[in-house]
Amino acid sequence: MPGSPELSLPAKATSMARYHDEPTTLRPAALYTLVELTDAELANLERECEAGCIDTGAERGTCVRLAPRPRFVGQPLRAVFDYHIELGTQNTFDSRYFIAAVDKSWQTRGVILVTLDDDELDCNVDSFRIKATDSGLSVVNLQIANSSWDEEKESYEFHSNNGDGDAAADDDDDNVDDDDDNGPPAPTKNVPLGYYIPIYIHSNLSEDKVIEKLEPAYKLKSPEDFACRVQAKLTPASSASSLTATKDLIQQAVALHPLRCAKNKYLHKTYTLVIDTADPVENGMLMVKLPPWDASGSGVARKTALRRAGEEIAGVTHENIRIPYSCHDGLQRRFLTLASGGAGWPSRDVRARPVFVVFQYNTHGKELGFGADLIDVAAAKRRPGEEQLVYAPGVVKRPGKGLERIAWNYEEAVRRFPWFCAEKRFFEGLDTVFFICVDGDDVAENGVLLVRRKWDGNLWGRTRDELLDLPIDGVRNVRVPIREALALLERGRKGETDGMNDNLKAFFS
Repeated sequence: MPGSPELSLPAKATSMARYHDEPTTLRPAALYTLVELTDAELANLERECEAGCIDTGAERGTCVRLAPRPRFVGQPLRAVFDYHIELGTQNTFDSRYFIAAVDKSWQTRGVILVTLDDDELDCNVDSFRIKATDSGLSVVNLQIANSSWDEEKESYEFHSNNGDGDAAADDDDDNVDDDDDNGPPAPTKNVPLGYYIPIYIHSNLSEDKVIEKLEPAYKLKSPEDFACRVQAKLTPASSASSLTATKDLIQQAVALHPLRCAKNKYLHKTYTLVIDTADPVENGMLMVKLPPWDASGSGVARKTALRRAGEEIAGVTHENIRIPYSCHDGLQRRFLTLASGGAGWPSRDVRARPVFVVFQYNTHGKELGFGADLIDVAAAKRRPGEEQLVYAPGVVKRPGKGLERIAWNYEEAVRRFPWFCAEKRFFEGLDTVFFICVDGDDVAENGVLLVRRKWDGNLWGRTRDELLDLPIDGVRNVRVPIREALALLERGRKGETDGMNDNLKAFFS
């Protein structure tokens, strides 16, 4: 079209390498225009680009926002590129992605989505035309690694000569047929969360009961609004040990996942839940992280590629963490935090850190968690899965019996320690020998009690009464300055007592 802006861009943006070692931070994508738009038209464009994000519950301005200098009227897209490189260094907008209107009729001709760095972090620049209403949500999916650049381009790119602005791919044969696929029906729209949660379950479990257990606000929703979607029931090999069965079910789940994602484009592609036993209340469930995968092609070829991709990722080692089979502690606190980018996947170092139980009493109404910032100076910064302290609450819920209020004191802490360890058995690195008592509101001056109780440490398959009735013996305690408590426990549990006084050496011996 005469007078159309020049849209060519450099092949690489080498300055993007500076961001490769920085942690992922979700910042809004900058929005620009190369065509003359009034302030009202520009505001409307901004609202439209962010509409998909707002529909998923995001606050306005957090996903797409007008750049400080949004207008580059009559200039080439390269001018926006140069400006955005500098804007990215200010850490207020996403440095990697930006959106630009290049047609006055952007409602039907779409906008341009640009990346300054590819999925392989080779600083390759690319762009494609996308509906304005899809652009913001596409950026969010890329930011949280729910999709790759190639997948977004394949799913959302369209050519403006289609007349109605719809992607030609919408009507081609790229969609995976339902033949030979027993997965759930594909939804017609996304959910406010921004993605559906894929769940693969043990064959002995009920799909309906799993959804009832895990879906947030289950009773307030209709089934079509559920974010949790069971993708398949999996049967372990009959002769498999529990460890082998778990590995087998993970492999079955990840082998199916590319096909399921092709059927439901809103399904989370990187993270899945695998419920690998018939008793998840006792054994929990697995959050599995899939390696990057790709399946290009169309029609039958695409389905073959999807199966091949599934087979390939099924053959590698899969990172996973065992989490509680519950909506709050498991799905919301762990799965959603990681899947939505609120925290990074826990490193080996994080998973190897010891976690200590803390009992708090005689603190005269102080909020639960009193003293945590003195015991662990980084406590306030730790995200779910990174904690080194877990405080015992004063009220616990007993299945079928309502709430139980516990009046904590030293004797109750010693008696209930094995039971509380079992309650918190999904904390990796939980220490089942040593614990801390914050036993007054003057602990900053008088210190805390370190307590040692010897027992068999078996957290699995035991009833509450069995754990509370265990014999109490081998109990020791020692008072230490609160700011030294964590370091002393970390050293002492490993037998590293050099430099400690005689009381501490006796305590840890």
